[in-house]
Amino acid sequence: MTTIRTDGDDPHQPSPHCPHQLTRLYGSLPDRGLDGLWERLRECHGAVAPAELEDGVRVWVLLGYHENLTVLRNQRLFSRDTRRWREVVEGRVDLATSRPTLSWRPNALYTDGAAHTRLRAPIVDALSRVDLATTERVVRRIADDLVDAFVARGRADLITEFAAPLPVLVVNRLYGLSDSYGHMLGDLTSIVFGEDAKRGADAVSRIQQYFAGLVVRKRERPGEDLVSWMLAHPSGLSDHEVAHQAALINNASHQPTTHLIGNTMRTLLTNPGLRQAQADACVSVQDLLDHVMWTDMPFQLIAARFALHDVRIGDADVRAGDALLIGFAPAHRDPAVRPDPRHGTAGVVSGNRAHLMFGAGPHACPARELARMITAVAVRTLNERLTGLHLAVPPEELRAVPSVFVRGLRELPVAFVPGEPSRRTAPETTEPQCGPRLPQPRPEPDEGHREPDLLDRLLSWWRGPRQRD
Repeated sequence: MTTIRTDGDDPHQPSPHCPHQLTRLYGSLPDRGLDGLWERLRECHGAVAPAELEDGVRVWVLLGYHENLTVLRNQRLFSRDTRRWREVVEGRVDLATSRPTLSWRPNALYTDGAAHTRLRAPIVDALSRVDLATTERVVRRIADDLVDAFVARGRADLITEFAAPLPVLVVNRLYGLSDSYGHMLGDLTSIVFGEDAKRGADAVSRIQQYFAGLVVRKRERPGEDLVSWMLAHPSGLSDHEVAHQAALINNASHQPTTHLIGNTMRTLLTNPGLRQAQADACVSVQDLLDHVMWTDMPFQLIAARFALHDVRIGDADVRAGDALLIGFAPAHRDPAVRPDPRHGTAGVVSGNRAHLMFGAGPHACPARELARMITAVAVRTLNERLTGLHLAVPPEELRAVPSVFVRGLRELPVAFVPGEPSRRTAPETTEPQCGPRLPQPRPEPDEGHREPDLLDRLLSWWRGPRQRD
């Protein structure tokens, strides 16, 4: 049972389990992941552990499943607004220069209460208008196009060539733009999460231009797309606010979906029994996804909740303003709730969707069905298109993303029997007869008919270095 108490003990006294040397969540990280670290912290501290996120910056890591769930659901005691963090209030952390996960943006992710409701409602309502059946067909076409680019080689990196671009291209279509803009956004996003800080800062600026230009274009020429629907929403968001909500949709969908695809394929490629059971239809794709969300979900930690009052959680005395990192990976390894794989087919626990993949409480992901569908289509496409698919390196050589937040692979090199690109007899034009439709991308702008807008200029800038290469 989760214990949260706001009176009694002196909250300024350190936990009796707090070590003299805090566990560092920075510096070099093991290529094989952080599961061992989470277990050592649980043995030492129980459900909540003190740690250091950066030199001198202290945080709490929530290790217990119920502790995580309680904090996610309780907006009265725990805020998502990073400006409430004591490290910020007392000047030890500058939100303008902090890592993206702990910065602040005027979007639904960083707000609470009425402000959160106002910013979130346009996102939820716009996503509800997307027809999933039609979107699924478009996702398959995008996935086929990505496979076509490497299928004849017989080798590929399924992260950089497939799992990373797919979510961005899909979301870009939902914005009503053609794929050139999606490839550009994907390139810029990959630079942001790369190791070159200077290029990353420039890419952040370019991404801001993308969303600002997207909103300007949709304000002038609205269509059947997410941004147009958010602009017309009764909440009355400003153009600046809509740009930030659109950016949030991309940010929240990109890396989680990329690594859910990558981790699912790694699971299949390293577990022959499970792969055979899935091929024999003994394990459905949806049950496979739930299995991966329990055992290899694309998050280690996510940031963060900030205590609004002095509270006691488990054996930890948390002070008002303290940061609590949501520990998805350690929560799923909590012995109190971890499913027993012996009870399922080929080690898969069927039908258990109590995992925290999509969060819980006021900030729960509003696009969970869309994310599941994209991942399921991706896995089916790879299994159907790539004959003899297998790892191109030993499993122990696969390298983890060097992050305490992300749980995924830097690359997933595979080999297969070289094949032929897909042959389509005609462009797909099927649309539902009624109800919301998937946004159809406009043709790329014809500069002879109108003045180039900000998106046009950004696309021209992006094409310049590619053409020179």
